[in-house]
Order: sequence, then structure tokens, then C-alpha cells
Amino acid sequence: MNSGGPLPCPDCGQQLTGSNAACPVCGLPLVGPAATELWQLDLALADLRAREGHLLGRREVLLTTLRAIRDRVPAMAGAVQGQVSGGPNQGSISAPVSGRPTDMSGKAVQNLLLGLGGLLLVVAAVVFTVVSWGYLGIGGRAAVLLGFTALTLATPLFLLRRGLSATAETMALLGFALMLLDGYAAWQVGLAGLDRIQPLTYTGVLIAVMCALFALYGLFVHVVVGERIHTLKLAVPVAIGFGQLALPVLSIDRDPLWITTALVSTAGIDLLLWHRLKRGTALVWFWITWTIGSAVGVLLTIRDVDLQGAFALSGVLVAAAAIALVQASRGRWTIPLAGGAAITLAAALAYPIRLSVDASWWPVPTPVATFAVAGIALLVRPTIGREIGRIAAVAAGGFGLLVASPVLVPVTVALIGPFSPDHDVSRTPWDGPRTLGARDELGVNPITLTVPAVVVLAAVAIALAVCALMVRRKNAAIMSAVAVTAVLLVVLPVALNLPFGVLVAVQLLVTAVLGAGAVFGGRSREPAFAVLVLGMVAEVAAWALVSETATLVAAAVLAVVAAGVAWRASLPAVRAGAAGVATALAGGEAVAVWLATGQSAQYVTFILIAVAALAAVAAWRLRDIGVEIAGYALTLIAFGYVVDPRMLSVALALAGVIAVGTALRPDRRKAGYVGTVFLLLSSWTRLFAENVEVVEAYTVPVAVVLIAFGWWRAQTASSWIAYGSGLTFALLPSLWDLYAEPNNWIRALALGVVSLLVLLAGARWRLQAPALLGGLTLAMVAVHELAPWVSDLVLSVPRWVPVAVGGLLLLLVGATYEARMRDVRRFGSLIKGLR
Repeated sequence: MNSGGPLPCPDCGQQLTGSNAACPVCGLPLVGPAATELWQLDLALADLRAREGHLLGRREVLLTTLRAIRDRVPAMAGAVQGQVSGGPNQGSISAPVSGRPTDMSGKAVQNLLLGLGGLLLVVAAVVFTVVSWGYLGIGGRAAVLLGFTALTLATPLFLLRRGLSATAETMALLGFALMLLDGYAAWQVGLAGLDRIQPLTYTGVLIAVMCALFALYGLFVHVVVGERIHTLKLAVPVAIGFGQLALPVLSIDRDPLWITTALVSTAGIDLLLWHRLKRGTALVWFWITWTIGSAVGVLLTIRDVDLQGAFALSGVLVAAAAIALVQASRGRWTIPLAGGAAITLAAALAYPIRLSVDASWWPVPTPVATFAVAGIALLVRPTIGREIGRIAAVAAGGFGLLVASPVLVPVTVALIGPFSPDHDVSRTPWDGPRTLGARDELGVNPITLTVPAVVVLAAVAIALAVCALMVRRKNAAIMSAVAVTAVLLVVLPVALNLPFGVLVAVQLLVTAVLGAGAVFGGRSREPAFAVLVLGMVAEVAAWALVSETATLVAAAVLAVVAAGVAWRASLPAVRAGAAGVATALAGGEAVAVWLATGQSAQYVTFILIAVAALAAVAAWRLRDIGVEIAGYALTLIAFGYVVDPRMLSVALALAGVIAVGTALRPDRRKAGYVGTVFLLLSSWTRLFAENVEVVEAYTVPVAVVLIAFGWWRAQTASSWIAYGSGLTFALLPSLWDLYAEPNNWIRALALGVVSLLVLLAGARWRLQAPALLGGLTLAMVAVHELAPWVSDLVLSVPRWVPVAVGGLLLLLVGATYEARMRDVRRFGSLIKGLR
């Protein structure tokens, strides 16, 4: 089984001698097919281990060799060939395996050197053409220029065959520069009468011709080397990029219309080149030139020119829009091109119309045309593509809102009404009958709402309505259209200068319609309608307060509308808000009726509090938080109309009664505390109005109320929680005044008696707060009363007597220290045992 000498046991490794049927140590069988195959595997593995050792040694030798070469020539580490025979990657090594990384790649260094060399040659050629030209005759000039240009343009063919593509590109670009210099030299010497052509015209034509020739040169020059075709990659892109200057140079000294035409035409040529040659450079330059040309054209529409010029510019802009739509339909840059095409087309349509109407109507054509383009884009979506139509509609709509935004200023002035501080007429509520028109009520204002502004607003409303019919998310568009329509109807009487009564009637009608929308418009639109109703309430107030009659009618109608919304609305928040608004309007109507009947304005406070009381009752019955909050607001507003402290005292008392009544509701128990505070403030205000300065007059009623509340809670709380605040409020202010007025024996006597009673009550019912507060107050009263006698006694005896008494006291305390400490602990336990 093994002829190559003794081998160890495959299992335990024991060296075997002779032929053994089994291992003498571990007993592993060594005969049979399985044992034979095991021996063969062990021999193969041993051979592999030997081969691995040899390869690892050879690897170390090669690594040592390459490292030595790297250390000798760091910059040329890739020039090692033939060092690894039979290896998987023979040839040149392009970069070192390890070492410090270089700052620039070899390709970058090559391009830099070629670029600098080409630039120097171009500079030399320009200097030669401009400076040294005069030293040669016409034949020499032609020979030098044409020969050098032909040689330069022919050189890339030989360079491409040798694989020097970067050098070939540089020489081709140098040849292009020489072609331009040839053209300039031909004009300079007047070849074939070229010097009679205008410089800008000649320059533009020269650029166009030379770029076309150089592009053809780049397309047709190629070299086949083996199976590979080498071409010039930069010739066509450079020709396209430099060719962008041809048409703009031709129009640079002409009307701006020509510049726009040149840019748009260049963009069209770029688009044609993109579709024919599929060159990305042409597409990039198309986007640049089209954007600049369209932007310049749109900006030119603000000029005031004749109709012929306006129609010419409109034609250019229409062509630009058509070019953009063609490219957008191909799927490249769809969003910017479709949006830009819509804006450009809108400007093209509006420009001639704007110049053909009166100057006062100039703000109208552009928004109207823009919204018309947006609508058309939505209608033709199946034809031009849904995505393109949607993008164009959005862009045109946004641009339309932008150009329509200036009308917001006069519309806002009209909405604010006659109380705006910018008006030249100072208005006050109910300052007389209204005999003027709605616009005349605003006085002389430099910002006046006119009919053209209303037409723009109507265009916005129509555009939003059309959008609501065509989009999926209809709610936002519908409510936006409703809001703009409401504003339009409200400001229309102002623009037409209709009578003041008509204006208020229209406002009330719009509010009623919006209220009906909140009720019947659907649950999803209910909040938006409610917000619009609230805004209309503020708008009606801005105008109706000018007239007494308008105020009375408007407040009543608005209150009814708000109440109807609160009654039929489905959302709790809308119901609560509408109920609160209705309550507030009811309060305003009550005040207006009170004042309209000629009653005194100083009693407005009580009218509002009366309405607040009715609101509290209604909130109790209806369980409506909105009515309740409105009642609170009316109460606070009522305090603002108080004219003297006595009236304030009565108002606070009424508010306290309302709050206490509200506390009867099971869910409003805490309102009782608010009512108590109001009643307390009412009593204090009355005392202050009557010039009462005795502190007990202010503190005792509060203390009695607090102690009463404490007695009510005495079964479930500690004595400090139940009686602490009331006793503190009753005793401490009086104690402070006692020390502030030392000669007031009546307060001292009364406070001592009361504190003694409180102390006895605390001891009787074992209450900690009365016992401590009463005892502390009684002790302080006693100190206050005995202080003069003690002072006289100390002053009448010799000065050593107080010192001796102090020493005796210290000796007594020290001698009975343990007993005194037990007394202190016993007293502390006694206090802790109280509740």
C-alpha cells in the first residue's frame, strides 16, 4: 500500500514500520479500499504543501525585486516588463502598487502640457498676424497662412495613426484658431473686397462659416488602426459651442428684438443639430440659448412700442414656445421646457393686446392670457401629452397669479374699509348718514380699486373654477375659487362706486351664501366655509360700523347666519365656533340697540354682562363650549367700558354671581373659585372707592370665606389645607398693622382675643394649624404689649442686673438640660399629634 517508505498513521500520527493491518497505537484499519484512498489523499496533500512552500518563496523573491526597482525609479514605477514570466498580467505596470499618491494623473499632466502648448502657438499666430503681417507681401502672406493652417489641420491624421489622440485634438483646435485668423487676415487686407463689409456682419458670417467647416472636418477626419477607428472628439462640440456667437454677433448693434430673434434662431439650430447628430453639446447649448432668448423676449414685453414691433416680438416668442414644446415632447428636460413654453406663449399673446388698449387696462391682458394658456394646456393634454399639459398648466397658472398679484394692494384697501389709517378722511362709528358711493366713502386715496383690477380678480376666480373642474383634488381648488369669488363680489360695489347700502347688502348676501355652503357643502368643506364666514363677519364689521342703520341690520343678520351654521353644522369644532360668533354678535347687537335708543354709553358694561349671563344659561342648556367662551369674552370686554370704581365693583359682583352660578354645573365646579375671586375683588373695589383704610375690612371677609370652604373640606384634608389660608389671611395682615401702629390698643385687644380663641379651638379639636397660628399670633401680641414695660424695667435697674439674670438662666438650662430636652420632645410629639 505504501512503497515510498514508512508513513505515519493518518489518525494518530504514529510512525509505522513494515506492513501493518492496523495501527498498533490507535487501532485504525490500514487495509481495504477506504484505507488506500486515504493514503492517496494524504500523499496529494503533502505534495500540495511542498508546492505551496516553493511558490511562496518565489513570491518573496519577486516582491523584493519590484521593491528595489520602485525605490530606484519612483516616477517610472510602471516601466517594468517581463519580470514575471508566465504571469497573468504581463506588460507594463500602469501605477505603483504602493507608495505616496501623486497630485495629478499622467493624463492630466499631458492635457495640461498640450493645452499650454496650443495656447502659446495661438498667441504666436495672433501676434504674427497682427504685428508682423506688414513685412510680407500678398503672396507671402497667403502662403504662410494657408500653408501653416493646412499643415496644422493635416497633422492630426498622422497623430491619430500613432495613437496620440490628445495631441491630435490640440492640433485640431489650433487649426480652428488659425482658420479664424485666416478669415480675419482676408478682411484686413481687403481680399476680394471683403473690407467693404461691416465688421460685425463679417464677424458673424465668419464665425458661422468657420464653425460649419470645422464641424465637417471633425465629422469626416478619422483614422482606422487595426480594428479601431480613431476620431477627433472635440472638434464638433467646439464648433457647436463657438457657433452660438454667430447670430448674436450679427444682431448686436440692432434693436433688442433682433437679439431675441438671434438667440431663439440659434436655439432652433441647436435643436436641429441635436436631432441629426445626437450630440449632447448641441442639447446643452439649446437649453442655454433658448432660456436666455425667451427670458429676454419676455422682459421686452414691458416696453411700449408700436403694434408692428409688438406683433414681431410675439411671433418670435410663439416660435420659441413651439421649439420648446417640440423638445419637451421628446422627453428631455420636459418640466422646465413645458413650463417655460407656457409662460413664453402667454407673454406673446398678451403683448399686442396690452399695447392696443388704454393704459388703465394694461394690468389685464397678461393675467388673462396666462390663465387662458393654462386652460388650453389642460384641454389639449391628450394631444400634447398629459405630463406636458399638466406642467404647462401649473407653470402658466403660477405665472398668472404672480402677474395678477399687484391687484392685491387696491383690493386690500377696499376690504379694510373706511377705517383704514391711509385714508385722508378720519372716520368714527356712526358719524352720520351715508349718502356717498362706496368708493367715495374711502376718501381720496392714491390706491383706488378700479374696474380693471376687478377684471383681473374675476380672471383669477374663473381660472381657479376651471382648475377645480379638471384636477383630482377638487376641494382645495373649489374653496380657493369660492374665496376669490367672495372677495370679488364684496369689492365689486366699491369699484363701481355703488351706494353704501348696496355694498352692505351684497356683503350680507355673500355671508349668507357662505353660511349655506358651510351647512350644505359637505363635511370635508365645512371648516373652509366656516373660516370664510368668519372672514366675512370681520369684513362686514369693517364697513357697517360707519352707519347706525347698517350696524343694526348687519349685526342681526350675521348673528342669524352664525346661529344657523351652529345649528346645522356637523363638525363639533365648527358648531362651537359658529355658536361663539353668534353669541358675540348678539352682544354687539344688544349694545347697538341700547345706543341707538339714545341711552347712556356708560351702562354698556351691564348690557354686555347681561348678554354674558344669558350665554352662561344657554351654554348650560345647550352644552356648547363656544357660547360659554363667548360669554367669558363679553364679560372681559365689559370691564373695558367701566368708568369709575363703584361701577367696576358692581360689574365684578355681577361677574362673580355668573361664575358662581356656572359652578352649579357638575363639570364646572372650579368656576366657583373664579366667582369667589370676582366677589372678593368687588368688595375690595367698593371699599377702595369709599376710602376705607382699615385692613380688616379687606381681609376678614376673605378669611371667613376661606375658613368656610375649609370647614366644608375639613373631613378629608389636614388642618393646614382646610384652615391655613383663611387663618393666615385673617391674622397676619392685622399683626403686621399692629406693629406698624404701636399705639392702636383696640387692634391689639381684638387681635389678642381672636388669636386666643383660635388657639383654644385648635386645642379643643386637636387641629395643628389653628393651634400654631393662634399661639404664634398671641405670643407676638403679648410681646408687642409687654415690650414697653420690659424696656422700662431694663432701663430702671443697674446695668449688671440683666447680665446676671442671663447668666442665671443659662445655668438653670444647663443644669436641667436633659429635662428640658424631654419637654421639647414631648411638645413636638404633642404638635405632631394634632391634625
